[in-house]
Amino acid sequence: MIDLSTARELVRDYLYIGETRMNSFGSALPGYEKRPKHQFVIVREQEYEFGWVFVYGTKEFVETGNIKHVLVGGGPVIVDRNDGQIYHTGTAHRLEHYIDEYRRGIRHPAKHPA
Repeated sequence: MIDLSTARELVRDYLYIGETRMNSFGSALPGYEKRPKHQFVIVREQEYEFGWVFVYGTKEFVETGNIKHVLVGGGPVIVDRNDGQIYHTGTAHRLEHYIDEYRRGIRHPAKHPA
């Protein structure tokens, strides 16, 4: 069983790997080399009986609100307090839908974002 502090660290590590992958991805678009690197941050966390849900985004979007820095497709993640694993939710439905699925045993082990 894990605590909130451990869950946060797991998510931070998960996000760091995702941002590193995303930032190292090349592009043929003009000006790509000058593009600022993205940093993922935890935006919100909520505790449930099974663990925690973490919503994340880019630091730039959180600080500026500028839509050009928004992270597309970065659905919240669930950290299970019993197994310490990270699970994906999604973005097609409201968060409550994914929490209900999780409670019913429908779980999607996380792969790194980006």
